[in-house]
Amino acid sequence: MWLLLHSTLFATALGSVVYVASKWLMSRKRITNDDITTRKRAIEQKDAPGVYRSGILLDTDIPVSQFDPRVVTLYDLFMKGLNLNPHGQCLGYRPAPKQPYRFLTYTEVFQRGRDFGCALITKVGLTPGNETRVGIYGKNRPQWFISAFGCVQQSIVIVPLYDTLGPEAVTYIIQQTEMSTIIVDTVEKAKKLLKREDLPLLVNLIIIEESGLSELETTDHNLTIYSFKRLVNEGHQNSIPMALPKADDTYIICYTSGTTGSPKGVILSHRNMIASVSAFYLLLWNFAPQYISPSEVAISYLPLSHTFEQLSHWCTFMLGASTAYYSGSIQQLNNDLMDVKPTIFPVVPRLLNRFYDLIQVKLKNSNPLFRAIYSYAYNRKLLLLKRGIVCNDTVWDKLIFRKIQAQIGGKVHLIVTGSAPVSAEVLETCRVVLGTVIVEGYGQTECTGLVTSTWPGDFVGGHCGGPATCTLLKLADVPELQYYASQGKGEVMIKGPHCTTGYFKDPEKTAELFDEDGFIHTGDIGQILPNGSLKIIDRKKHIFKLAQGEYVAPEKIENIYIRAPCVQQVYVDGNSLERFLVAIVVPDEGIIKKWIKENFGNSDNSYTEMLQMKEVQSYVLDELQKIGKENGLNSIEQVKAVYLTSDAFSVENGLLTPTLKARRPQLRAHYANVINDLYKAINQ
Repeated sequence: MWLLLHSTLFATALGSVVYVASKWLMSRKRITNDDITTRKRAIEQKDAPGVYRSGILLDTDIPVSQFDPRVVTLYDLFMKGLNLNPHGQCLGYRPAPKQPYRFLTYTEVFQRGRDFGCALITKVGLTPGNETRVGIYGKNRPQWFISAFGCVQQSIVIVPLYDTLGPEAVTYIIQQTEMSTIIVDTVEKAKKLLKREDLPLLVNLIIIEESGLSELETTDHNLTIYSFKRLVNEGHQNSIPMALPKADDTYIICYTSGTTGSPKGVILSHRNMIASVSAFYLLLWNFAPQYISPSEVAISYLPLSHTFEQLSHWCTFMLGASTAYYSGSIQQLNNDLMDVKPTIFPVVPRLLNRFYDLIQVKLKNSNPLFRAIYSYAYNRKLLLLKRGIVCNDTVWDKLIFRKIQAQIGGKVHLIVTGSAPVSAEVLETCRVVLGTVIVEGYGQTECTGLVTSTWPGDFVGGHCGGPATCTLLKLADVPELQYYASQGKGEVMIKGPHCTTGYFKDPEKTAELFDEDGFIHTGDIGQILPNGSLKIIDRKKHIFKLAQGEYVAPEKIENIYIRAPCVQQVYVDGNSLERFLVAIVVPDEGIIKKWIKENFGNSDNSYTEMLQMKEVQSYVLDELQKIGKENGLNSIEQVKAVYLTSDAFSVENGLLTPTLKARRPQLRAHYANVINDLYKAINQ
C-alpha cells in the first residue's frame, strides 16, 4: 500500500512538472535557426577547386585577417578592450589561498604593463625590438600576462617555458633563442636555473614571488636578480616612449615539444594572433552575439605557453571582458570555479571525458528510482537540444542538474574545447547536463591554435566543424593509407594569415612543413562531410603495417580505448612481424579494486599483485574489445593482449610530452621487453 501511494504521488508530481515544462517550452527561443542548420560549413573556392574556405564568408574567397581595421597588433587589441571597459575587471587572482578573488582593472593592467616594459629597457638594459627575446617561466597569474604585455609595448619577443618542461628542454630553448633574461614565478625555479653552467648568455632573472628573494639577492652568483614588483615601481618612475610592434613582428615563439627530437620553436606574429582572434569574434558575431559582452568571465588554468590559452586571453580582451586565474593547483580548480562563476570555460577533452565518466559512475551507484528520474529529465532536455534550445534554467535543471552545474560555477554558458577529439556521446551529455553551448575546435600551434571549429548551432558531435574565417583548407592524397582527395579524404593542409612562417632557426624542418603551394602539412587525415565539416579520421604519422600487410593507426585506437571506464592511460603497439596489436594499460585503481571486491570479495593482495591476476587482465582486455567494437574497430584494430601497470605515463618519467601527448618512441623502448613477452605468450 505504501509503495502504491508513493508511486501515485510521484506520478502526480511528475505530471505537474511535465505540464509546467511544456508551457515553459512554448516560450523558449532557439539558439540556432534554419540558416545555421542548413548552411554549408565550408565553401569550395571558385578559382581553386579542392580548396575550401569558411561557410561564414559568403561573398569573398579571401580569408579574414582582422575583424576591425583599427586592430592590427595585440597592443591595438588590448586597447580596444581598455576603451570598452576602462574601469572594468580585467585580470582576477587569489591574493592568498582561500582568500576571495580580487581583480585588476583594464587601466591598472595597462599601466603595470607599461611600467614593466619601461623597466626592461631602463633598468634591466634590454634593447627594444624584435631581436630581443625574453623567457617567461611560471604558472598562470596576472604577472605572466603583465610581463608579456610589457614586452609587446617594446616589441620584445616572448618565449614561454612550460612549467613541466624537463631541464634539458629548458636549456635547449634558452640556448637556441639566446635570451639574456627570464621571468620566473618562484625562487625555486630561479635556483634551478642558477645551477646550470651551460647558459653563458643568461644574465638576468626577474622573480615574481617575494618569498626567499632577499636571500637569493645576497647570494654570490653570476646573474643579476630583480624583483618583479620593484621593477614595475621603477618603471613607473622612469617612463620612456613605447616601441610598438608592427603586424608582421613576432609576438611569441611557442616551443612544441613533439614526440621525438628537440623542441621546435613556432614563430607567431601579431598578424597570426589577430587572424585567429578575429575568426573567433566573427563566429560569435554571426551565431552567438549575446556572448560579445564585457560582462563575460573566463577561467584561466590551461598553460599560457600554449596557443589555446593565449587565444582565450586575447579573445576576452577583445570583448573588454575578464579572465580569472586558477589558484595554481588543479586539485583546487573546482573551488576556483565555484568562486569565480565563469561564463566562458575553455577546457581540454580530458576534462569533459572525466566529467562524463563521473556522471556514469554516479548513475551506476544510484538507486533505480533516481536513475529513472534522471533518464526522463535527460531525455526531456535532449529534445530541447535537438530543437536548437540550449539552456540551464528548465525545471529539470532545478530538480536534477543544478548540483552538477554548480561544480563549474553554475553560470557557464559557453564551453570551448580543443587539442584532441571528443566523442559525440560525451559532447551530447555535457550539452544536456550542463545546459551550455559547446564549441569544438581543431588546430595546431603552427596555425595559431585554430583551423576549424563547430558553430554554436552545431549539436551533433563526431566532427570538428568547418574552416575558421582565417583558414584555407585542402586535402592531399596519402596513397600509402589509400586516402585520396578526390574521394573527400586525405591529409589536412592549411593556409592563411594565421599560419606561421616557420620554425625558429630550423630551415630544414621549416621546408618540410610547407608544400609547394605554401600549405602547411598537419599530419592529420581528414574527411570533408556533406555539410562541409571536417572530421579527423586518422593520423599520417605513427602508422605501422602489420604482418598481413594492413596499416593501422594506433592513436585512433587509443582515442577509443581511453573511453573505457577502467582505463586511465593506454599505449597501443604493433609491428610488421606480428599479425595483431598489444597494449600497455594504466587502469583506474578504484574501478579495478571495486571489480575484484564484487567478484572475489575482500583481498589482501597489493594493487600491483591485483594487476598480475589473469582474471583482471582478461577483464580489462574484454572492456577494451567491447568499447572498440561499439566504436567500429575491425578485428585487426583490436588488441589481443594487454599488460597492466600502476606506473602512470608522465612528463617526469619521459613518457609524455609537456602537452601530455604520448612519446611513442620512448614508450616503445621503455616497454620493449614487456611487449616482446606479450607476443611470445600469445604466439605460443
